[in-house]
Amino acid sequence: MAALKESLAGPGFVILNAIRVINIIVFLDLIAASVVMLIKISLLTSFFFFQAVSHVATVGVSIFLIISELPVLCGYFDQNWPLLGQSSGFITLAVAMLILGVGVLGDLNTKATSQDSLGLAFWRIVLSAGILAMIMSVINVVASFVFADSDLGVSARHVRVYGAVAPQKVMTRSSSQRTFQLSMKKEETLPTYSPQSTLRRQTSMRQNTRFPLKISSPANPINLNDAALKSLFIFFAPIIIPRAITYYRSLRVALATRPSPRPLPQDASRALNVLFFAITLCLCLSLPFNPHAPYQNIFTLTHSRLNTSTDTIFARLARLRPDQTLTAADTLLKSQFSSAGARMLYLRFGPDALTKCLFCTLDNPNSYAFYYIPFHVFVPHLFHLAVIGLVTSAAFAGLDASKWRTEFTMAAVGLALLDFYIVLTYEPLKFASAAVRAGVAVPPSSYYQLGMLRPLAFAVCDGVCALLVYLSATRRFFFSPPSRAEQVDQLISASLSSLAGTTSKLHAVSVARNAVVRDKVLKDRDDTYWRTVVAMNVDNPAFKASTGGAGDNANETAPPTSIWEEEEVIRAMSRAMAGQGGVDLAKLGVDAAEYVNGVTAGLEGNQ
Repeated sequence: MAALKESLAGPGFVILNAIRVINIIVFLDLIAASVVMLIKISLLTSFFFFQAVSHVATVGVSIFLIISELPVLCGYFDQNWPLLGQSSGFITLAVAMLILGVGVLGDLNTKATSQDSLGLAFWRIVLSAGILAMIMSVINVVASFVFADSDLGVSARHVRVYGAVAPQKVMTRSSSQRTFQLSMKKEETLPTYSPQSTLRRQTSMRQNTRFPLKISSPANPINLNDAALKSLFIFFAPIIIPRAITYYRSLRVALATRPSPRPLPQDASRALNVLFFAITLCLCLSLPFNPHAPYQNIFTLTHSRLNTSTDTIFARLARLRPDQTLTAADTLLKSQFSSAGARMLYLRFGPDALTKCLFCTLDNPNSYAFYYIPFHVFVPHLFHLAVIGLVTSAAFAGLDASKWRTEFTMAAVGLALLDFYIVLTYEPLKFASAAVRAGVAVPPSSYYQLGMLRPLAFAVCDGVCALLVYLSATRRFFFSPPSRAEQVDQLISASLSSLAGTTSKLHAVSVARNAVVRDKVLKDRDDTYWRTVVAMNVDNPAFKASTGGAGDNANETAPPTSIWEEEEVIRAMSRAMAGQGGVDLAKLGVDAAEYVNGVTAGLEGNQ
């Protein structure tokens, strides 16, 4: 029987780790079911609070059992929760899982948790949680007996961690705790009773009470770190490796099916121009000799140490100034530079915060941060976010750049939060070398380093953004075909634009027809054209009827008088032609020409 169980230790390593993954999934399902019932809880009576507490307790117990299944805090569970430790099986876990599953299924016996109240999807979540918990509890009990060997002291958890070598690991660990030898020096002769026997007895007692312990080292020491890493790898490998393979395959498919590169669109070109300007500006601001660079560290300029006297530092600084005279700002800084705390604040926030802040005190160092952050940290990052928002705007940069809006904004916000964290927590002397703290080397200044690195970080971030926009806009990489909704939107917009063009053409035809009817000459030409068309069709009965019944009366009938021949219309047209009546004929002619050119665009090739 022992040989049979030892042969099962190898496959049990894989089986039990698979059961571990399923156990965690079951507990997550129980958590989801409890949260659903907590949200859908009925407030009919005042005892709903206790029902909510029971759901919260289920969530807490499930989280605790998930942690016990993970290869972390093993020592804590071995010491404080031995029934969930490595030396125990899965009986306790199975009992807890069974109780939780039965409780979840029992909660379905109310009107508030019925299928109609919860909905089919949520009701299935609760039902699956209870059923899976009951099934897995039975499987855990069976696994505890199948993969355990009580004769060797091997539990199912040992097999899950060590696999086929679990018996050797357990036996080595138990034997290493018992294999020690006690050697005591004993006198083989009886003590003699003499006047000096008392002294010899005390000496022998002191010698005999100190016995050496000879403990042999274990033959195969257990490396708990390797076991924990192996368990973590076994747990996360089934999750990470398939995702990595899927991502690799999708990347290959995307590269194989991507369209050929296209020229850079005009809207994406605008975004790249803005990013190029921002990158150039930030690179110029990151140079130490630009006029807007932060003030250099006076310790570095004067090669002074932290414990150098104030007079010595500023005497050296005066030699570097024009006419070897300190400026007004240097004199003001010298008055604030006496204490060690002021020097540390200078290294963090620079001379402006130390000399120009009216509400800052040395007792409250954070007050200097409140003065330094708005203009030196917040404003640059706000400008950077504005640039990112502009280059990812669909109206300005197009759809190819706007799809990166979330990623670019998160990167800019993350950069800003990192900058805020460094400014608030970084102290140059705390992270400086021992020589700097001892006053042997020149101390560095964080305000100067951050002031030079901040625009450089902006330039790098904008450069990466520009590269991604260029690759996606030219469809070299990161190209995703439009979705069904986008295709429908494009089709609808194209149809609407075509319909608008057709409507304008029809309106132009109506205007032209109206103009032809109102003009006598054009009307006569139009009538002549249509008479000719009708005359060409000799079989047309209408033509025969019109030619047969006209007679001489047609020539005697006078044509109707047009409205353009009326006296009032003629006088109004004369005044308009003379420039009277408030009508600008030149502007009217230009507008008419533009209208005609617009409605007849594209008709030149059809003549």
